[in-house]
Amino acid sequence: MLNPIMAFSATRRMRSFKTMLIVIAYVAALLLLALAFLGSFIPDAVYLNTMTRGPMCYLALLIAQFTLIILIAPAMTSASIAGERERQTLDLLLVTNTGSFRIAIGKVMESFAVLALLIVCGLPVMSLCLLTGGVSLVQILIGELFLLAEAFACVSIGVFCSSVARSTVLSGVLSYLVIILVGVITALPFLFGYPQKITDVVYDRSLYAALTPGEARIMISPLLYMNPGFGLLSLVQGELHVLTSYTEYMGWGRILCTWRMADRAGWVFIALASAVGMLVIAAILIGLASLMIRKGHKTKSNG
Repeated sequence: MLNPIMAFSATRRMRSFKTMLIVIAYVAALLLLALAFLGSFIPDAVYLNTMTRGPMCYLALLIAQFTLIILIAPAMTSASIAGERERQTLDLLLVTNTGSFRIAIGKVMESFAVLALLIVCGLPVMSLCLLTGGVSLVQILIGELFLLAEAFACVSIGVFCSSVARSTVLSGVLSYLVIILVGVITALPFLFGYPQKITDVVYDRSLYAALTPGEARIMISPLLYMNPGFGLLSLVQGELHVLTSYTEYMGWGRILCTWRMADRAGWVFIALASAVGMLVIAAILIGLASLMIRKGHKTKSNG
């Protein structure tokens, strides 16, 4: 049965002229970025740098959409629960047969549907990378699925913050802070490296050559598997292998050790684990949001 909260909110949002403007602006921004990288679609001659335009364009579009989703999601979900409190309609929803969990999941799915629409509308622009080669349709679809997982996680964070905050402004600010905090905390192992034991394995060629993917996966900090940024880098590296030479050239000490350990563990595995980690975080936050909605209602009723 269709969630009534999702059905009502989605209908109201999709009838809004603002939603259409957001979709147009989103696709236009991606199209301008794609044109900047691809240039002429049918050049007079094919050069070596022309063959690299497709992968570079795909990388730029993927990073651009990743960033836009992070910026759009909190603004889109700030009024999901907090707005109901400000309009004094949340109590009316809770006294119906719609439980707090259905309210939370309905608000998440309603906002996620809009972000999914943006990602799907950006698929034709992503497909322009196929004109110059170097990128396959399967790789583009995998990138789109990763963006969908990220969008669901960001929306869940926004709804959770909206269930905690008492105003839409506070909810929006709190959502951005939580997203930044999650990104920073889960990236700490990548920024500060590993203990001496890990570096000894990486810098010892015989030990590193004997290291199995399973052993490397265990050595990688579990926090990194939940970092969406590291998952995005892993996805790009696993599909295009465009970052290895740059990382080795820079030689950022223990960060380079992290990179080589991830290379042994398998980039596709890390990207998949990151997507699963984001979905797990999203599920936990949805459950917490439903508890906060129920708790707030009980507190007001007792008062």
